[in-house]
Formats: sequence, C-alpha cells, structure tokens
Amino acid sequence: MDQRRTPLVDFLNEEVQTYYRWCTPSVLLDAPRVGDVYATDVSASLSVRGTLADNSGIFEEAHRLAAEAYGADHTLFSVHGSTGSVYVVLRYLSLMYGTPLILASRNIHISVQNACEDFGVRYRFIRSHYDPEFDAFVPPKPEEVVEALERYPEANAVLLSNPTYEGLSCRLRETVEAIRGVSEDVLVIVDEAWGAHFRFSDRLPETAMDSGADISIQSTHKQGGSLQQTGMIHWRDERVDYDVMWEAYRGYVTTSPSYHLMASLDAARAHMVERGGEEIDRLIRLSERFRGMLRERLPRLGVLDSYYLERWAEHVGGIDLTKTLLSLTSYRVTGFWLDEELQRRFRVVPETANYNSLLFIATFQLPEDAVEVTVDALESLLTGAEAPGGKRLLNPPLMDRPPKIEPYLLRRMPKKLITQKIPIDLAVGMISAETVVTYPPGVPILIKGHRIEREAVEYLKAVRDAGGLLIARDPTLREVEVLKFP
Repeated sequence: MDQRRTPLVDFLNEEVQTYYRWCTPSVLLDAPRVGDVYATDVSASLSVRGTLADNSGIFEEAHRLAAEAYGADHTLFSVHGSTGSVYVVLRYLSLMYGTPLILASRNIHISVQNACEDFGVRYRFIRSHYDPEFDAFVPPKPEEVVEALERYPEANAVLLSNPTYEGLSCRLRETVEAIRGVSEDVLVIVDEAWGAHFRFSDRLPETAMDSGADISIQSTHKQGGSLQQTGMIHWRDERVDYDVMWEAYRGYVTTSPSYHLMASLDAARAHMVERGGEEIDRLIRLSERFRGMLRERLPRLGVLDSYYLERWAEHVGGIDLTKTLLSLTSYRVTGFWLDEELQRRFRVVPETANYNSLLFIATFQLPEDAVEVTVDALESLLTGAEAPGGKRLLNPPLMDRPPKIEPYLLRRMPKKLITQKIPIDLAVGMISAETVVTYPPGVPILIKGHRIEREAVEYLKAVRDAGGLLIARDPTLREVEVLKFP
C-alpha cells in the first residue's frame, strides 16, 4: 500500500463539501470559531486558565453560561456525543442506587442498554407504539408512563427518548406532572439528543428542562450547531446530587478531551443565544418550502405534517418543523434504495433511510438551492416507480415484557459456557445472548436476556432482505447467539 495516501484527509478536503447534506452535524457557519486547529491544539498541561477535571477557570465559566442558556442549574460538556453522556448518567444512577430500576420508552438507543449492562442497571419498557407508514416510533401517552410506574413502583427513574428520531415530541410537561403525581422521588431523565435547538424557537416543542425534567442529555452536534461528537448534560438540583454527578462524569470522561470540540459547544451556545431564533426560522422556512414543492410535484409521496398530530393527538405534543419525513407507501422502492441512489447519482445525503421512509433535516450549513436540487432528484428517481396497490409495511414487535434474565447478569457470566450460535429460525422461543439492532436509528429488536419471538425474527429478515443495515454478531442473520438453556 502507498503510505503517502491520506484517504480521510482527502475525503474531508476534497469531497464532503460537494454533497448536499440534509444530515448531522448541523454546524453554525457564523458562530465564533477557532482559527488554526493544528496550531492551537492543547492539553490539560496548560492549566493556568483552569482544567476540566476540577471544573475550574474557563471550563467552569463555559459550563455556567451553558446552564443559564439552556435553563438548567448545571451543565457539563461531552466530547463523546450522547452515547458518552448516557454512560455518565447511568453511572450516576448506579452510584446513587446500587442496582437501580429505570422505566424506558421502547425507542431507547442501544447505548442505554449497553450502559445498563455495564453498570448493573435494570430496565423495563413503557408501552410503545409504531407507525409503519412512516417507520416512526410514537411517544407514549402520560397515562402509559403512569401505568408502567404502577406496574413497577420500585422504579428509581423514568427515561424518555424525546423527541423521537423522526421529530415527534411527547406531551412532555403533562408526562412529567403525571410522574410527579405518582412519586415525587422518581427521577425524570430525557434523552433529548434531537432537541438541542428547541429552546431557541417558540415554533418548536418545549425542552426537558423547561418541562420540569431532572436531567437532559443533548447531542448539540445534531441540531444545536456544534461539531460532530459533542453534546451536553443538563440537570436541576432538586433531585440530583451534584457531587455524585461530578464523580460519575470524572469517572468516564476522557482525561485528554479535545479543547476544539468543547470550544465548538461554547461557540454554539453563544451564537444560539444571540441569533438562534433567526437561524431556526430559516431552517423551518427551508423545510416548509421543501415539503410544499414535494406535495406539488410528487403528490403520491407521503409527507409527515400536522395531520399526523391529529392521528396521534393523545401521544404527540409537538413536532420538529426542521425535519421532513417522507413515506414511500405508494412506491415499490424502499428508503434504503432511494438513499443510495440519491447519494451516488445526485450527491444528496438524507439523514437516514428506513424500509418505507426517508428523513431529511434542514441543517444550518444547508444552502438554499438544496431544496430544488433534492426535489428534482426525488422526482427523477420516483417517477415510474409507483406501486398502484401500495406495498406491504413492516411492523417491529414492541414487546414490553420483562427479560427472562437480567442483561447485566448475562454479561457477567462465562460466555463460552452458557451460549451457543444457532440458525436464527431455530432460535425462536430461546433466550437471546446478543442484542440485534436496526441502524439507524439504533433501536434494538432482539434484546439480550429476552425471549426471541417469531415476529422479531421475521421483521429482522425483512429489513435485511430489503437492504437495511443490521448491527449483530452475524449481520447476515444466518446465526444468532442464544443461551444454551431454555
């Protein structure tokens, strides 16, 4: 191999900016920024202005400014994305409660389950719903969260993934109030990865902090304006122990963080406070123009809009208007195929594709002409691809039964003695020893410690056959790992 080659450097310098990127990161173009990244790279050795490890100096100031801007009592910066923030918060729960129990919505990210296994946190699912037309998880009603609390009164926390990947927000304030009506002590944690921009526009749903939640985990790089891999943890003091949260943070965060990534969080916060409203108004305007042109030129294409709120009014309290979710029910093609063709032939990059849907995000760096280019591309690809009778939709099984064996216990057993790989069709009825995820958005379908249902196997095979990506020990699904005993 030619060791002079630099494929990643070349890709970033020469290719990335030639694409229309309707996807994360959503980076603010006019925010303050570091000049020469290489010349200014620095470590904690230069400590005269403070260090992250003891939250002093410039770090304490940046955290305090962010807490004020996002309506929290305290904020910490993450350079591990929401995945790292999840680990910090779950470590906090384990330090506080030993082996706590959390109640979670079914669309939790795989990082939540991995952190639960690592820290000995038990979890149970709140009743969940799914709309196969848009491949969209639907938030739980407040009453369904209360139902879960009544089933598991020993729960220490409720973790809601809100908004959903597709941009649907639950009736969050009502849900928090309903939880408080059952228990004043239960922590309300919101995985708000997709809601970092909500606070800066009254046209978007209410934030977790403003709704009365205790802890919020945000991926600021998604729609909050900072660089990829950055996020924030916000919390209120009433039910969260500051010292223990800092212990959880210090025990996980890298001792060599990127100052540039943290600086991008600082810059995004400053810019959003000053000009966030107008920035988001532009994104909403661009998205509305995109949706309007799609309805006009591709009337058979499903576009998620306000009517969706009526269909799921008891569940959905608001929607992220910077996102455009398309349904392909009237077409014979899948979102997987359409995504690949858009990127390969037209240099248009959607945020994500699913079996029957495609998701676009209006990002801060997206140029105005992206709307016309993308509509032209979609019209070119979909014209002649109509399916007069529609197509079969896929419904993932959303079990809310407890596991047969706690996943964290399974992780601590000697794997070679208790597990085996078998053909997946023979695994129905057995207990899974691995977690299988459709990605994106990273929601597990088979879950370690849970019994494997026929519906889950058929769903995974259908996604695989349609060209979807599976995260599994064997992505072909020929085999799956199970416990040797039933």
